Amino acid sequence: MIFRLIFITLLFITNAFASPNIVVSIKPIHSIVSHLTQGVTTPTLLLENQQSAHHFHLKPSQLSLLDKADLVVSIHPNFETGLSKALNSIDTSKQFIVNRQVSNHHSWLDISHMQNFAKLLTDKLIKIDNSNSATYQNNLTQVDQKLEQLKRNIDQQLSKVKTTPIATFSNTLEYFIESNHLQKSTTVTRSHGDRLSIQKILKAKQAMQAKKTKCLLSSIEIPAKRINVLTEGLDVNTASIDIMGYQIDKGAVHYFDLMQNITNKVEQCLQ
Repeated sequence: MIFRLIFITLLFITNAFASPNIVVSIKPIHSIVSHLTQGVTTPTLLLENQQSAHHFHLKPSQLSLLDKADLVVSIHPNFETGLSKALNSIDTSKQFIVNRQVSNHHSWLDISHMQNFAKLLTDKLIKIDNSNSATYQNNLTQVDQKLEQLKRNIDQQLSKVKTTPIATFSNTLEYFIESNHLQKSTTVTRSHGDRLSIQKILKAKQAMQAKKTKCLLSSIEIPAKRINVLTEGLDVNTASIDIMGYQIDKGAVHYFDLMQNITNKVEQCLQ
């Protein structure tokens, strides 16, 4: 009986001080969460490289990760559509939805939005793991400082091209363009999955020509053939942007590398 009581007590103590098991859906968000939880726990990335955030089917191993998680961090069920059914079976207290009140879910492309996300998530982490509150708060301070510096660096880098007209294939890069006060001339279509009609193509070409657009941005999902049709006969540079970080694999420093890579490509396209 005594041994049983000792075992139960030790089990209770172990559980009480166990690090939270956190699962994060996509790489950019996983990077921020990794910074915030440094020294406490290592969050697990749910979606593997090249696994589409919009169209994916969870493997048994991924379902198991979600089932064991103390906290699941995702963008939104409308963004990770393959995750929506699984989220319905997870208690809301064990979830953190990054974009609860926005329709464009590529919000990590706005550094200010990520600063706000970091603050809110830290509050959530402290709520579920108060014993490590000091570490979370210290990590938040460092993350916020790094994000603020990144924001200043990008603003300075793009300062000479802010008035140069830029077009986008879809609204995917809208957060990046608006947060950096770039001059958008036209958006070809709202969603990168839309099929282009002849009318849309002609309208976009006319707008780019009339506004002397220098650059057309698209995400890497868009085939080069579609971009070539839009720019044929026009003096327009193009850039295919990796917004998810599929081409970067550096763990927790990924978000900063991702944003810097995007900035470099945009600047080059606008020159």
